[in-house]
Amino acid sequence: MHTTERNELKLYRFFLSLPILTIFLLSSCQKPSITFGNSFVPAGNTNIVTYDTSTLQLSTVLLDSFVTAGTGSMLLGRYVDPYFGTITSKTFLQLGTPGKQSVTNIAGFDSIEFVMRLNKTFYADTTVVQRYYVSQLNDVINYPSVTQRSFYNNSTLSYNPVPLGSTDISISPLALHTTQNALDSVKIRLPDTLGQRLLNMFRNNSDTITNLNTFLSYFRGLVVYSDTGASHIGTLLGFKDTAFMRLYYHEPGAATNFKHIDFPFNNKSFQFNNITVDRSSSPLAILKSYQATRPNPLIPAEAPSALTNNAIYVQGISGIQAKVRFPYLSNVLGLQDYIGLLKAQLILKPIEGTFGPELSLAPQIMLSATDQNNELGSPLYYNNSLQTGNLVTDYVYGQNTFYTYDVTSYIKQQLAIGGNNTDGLMLSMPSPSNVTTFNRSVFGDKTNKLYNITLKIYYISLVH
Repeated sequence: MHTTERNELKLYRFFLSLPILTIFLLSSCQKPSITFGNSFVPAGNTNIVTYDTSTLQLSTVLLDSFVTAGTGSMLLGRYVDPYFGTITSKTFLQLGTPGKQSVTNIAGFDSIEFVMRLNKTFYADTTVVQRYYVSQLNDVINYPSVTQRSFYNNSTLSYNPVPLGSTDISISPLALHTTQNALDSVKIRLPDTLGQRLLNMFRNNSDTITNLNTFLSYFRGLVVYSDTGASHIGTLLGFKDTAFMRLYYHEPGAATNFKHIDFPFNNKSFQFNNITVDRSSSPLAILKSYQATRPNPLIPAEAPSALTNNAIYVQGISGIQAKVRFPYLSNVLGLQDYIGLLKAQLILKPIEGTFGPELSLAPQIMLSATDQNNELGSPLYYNNSLQTGNLVTDYVYGQNTFYTYDVTSYIKQQLAIGGNNTDGLMLSMPSPSNVTTFNRSVFGDKTNKLYNITLKIYYISLVH
């Protein structure tokens, strides 16, 4: 074939392919559309549109009190949180009698100590040396009244200010190792005089030892607390509710027989943690005045994000929750091309720099319906599972950390009643972590363009 013939053939093929190429280019420039049938419109195609400009109203809510008894965790320590304040925890507990023991009259006393075991719960700087004290209570632990059948974060009992004993210790919680070389245990040496008296009771088979009520009248209970000096402020640690007091003694003979007797943990519902927070130097300082001046003391205090450093806060153990309201949802209903809601997603991005390995984020945050009185309603579920945010954490750059929730059902409900009301969603930590850990999260409001809370609405739109 001649060169001229070959060129004529190529030109012919090019013009033949032009209609096909034109169809391809036109179809690739069109918006994707989805046919939804007659559910939304009589006939024709519709688009899916993303709408994320709905302005949210954010606030932080302070609970007056919450139950800290019978949680299975003894919380001890004191640390300074730049966002939540200086947080301190002490624990109250009761020990029981070991009952009748076979102790001879020639048994010799060795020592007595109070023993606590770590549960791997820790927060802040664990390298700081901690000083723990243990003191005896002035009264037997009982419920304060017939109507109050538990103990709370603000509950306290009087105790002897002169401690029975103390210890200085640093701890590696994850390795379950202490500087006492006692693996997961922290031991506090108690007075020899106490141990000697108890050993004598065993020798004499005293009712004080064999009868629980008599023993509790004698040994009323204990409080364990940390040193509040600056050199000992660093961390909060969790211990199992299996603490005990151990009496060491020996029985003479051809070979000395070393023995011990344990006074076990008694009545776990009487063990509680007293949590105190000094927020005076934190962004949450305003909550104190809101709490004091609220018109109804039964409604938890609430401060808008504009007064708390343009952020909202969540920490269960200090009674801090966050509230999100959607006052402008009616704007969605006013969109000219709006047909119906397809999906709604709430995205929570913690502020970079507010969290890290020592000040960890709350691993789970749940959403619950709430009202103008900040009463908690039903939590939000998705596919029959409680939503807790599916946290993604970016500790390297801090920019890709977020919680996500499907709030489609809730937003549909709000749109159905017009989209303008005082209801909202409360952000809180689920049980039991809300009263056994110190994890927390901080979120920016609309003034923080990168780290805030965003509502994304996907709606079905008419094709124009």
